[in-house]
Amino acid sequence: ESDAKKVVDKVKNLPFTVLSVKKSVKQKNPAPPFITSTLQQEASYKLGFQSQRTMKVAQELYEGVNIGSENGGVQGLITYMRTDSTRISSEAVSAAKTIITDKYGADYYPAKPRVFKSKSGAQDAHEAIRPANVSLEPDKIKSFLTSDQYKLYKLIWNRFIACQMASALLDTVSADIISDDYLFRASGYTIKFQGYMAVYEEYTPEI
Repeated sequence: ESDAKKVVDKVKNLPFTVLSVKKSVKQKNPAPPFITSTLQQEASYKLGFQSQRTMKVAQELYEGVNIGSENGGVQGLITYMRTDSTRISSEAVSAAKTIITDKYGADYYPAKPRVFKSKSGAQDAHEAIRPANVSLEPDKIKSFLTSDQYKLYKLIWNRFIACQMASALLDTVSADIISDDYLFRASGYTIKFQGYMAVYEEYTPEI
């Protein structure tokens, strides 16, 4: 803090000169579908759930919830929640494509389905954590779920759908500015094409 204050005091009455401005289009890809550890992390960041609470609710969703006779009665809503694999079945990939193209349009689906490689050492005994039936959209069955069940199911559903969507395109700009002997850099972006960000954006902790 003291170092930063010295810089501010030194340049606050001096002119600033823009050295360069760089503009580009950056492609941002979606995160993989959930495994146990990433589900716990995102549920903590986005929902304020502790790991024990997350796994308890995930267990309920996996074992089955009565979502009404019109939706097939008691249904297991997610695949097994203890997994270190990002593998997805071809049937689930196909179902996701249908949802994406119907709901958002063909532009929101990539040229080919996304395949995610599991980390070395992953057992790969189970698929990634995903909706068991992709057509059961969260809001469609919200009235049959507890508040916690709905929040976690929606998180899982959104992350899975997003992982199969087209990349987002960002218009980025970066400016290098000089004052005295100090170089400052300012950067930012605007969204050119939402892509997967229309559904889900991974939490990024501030540094």
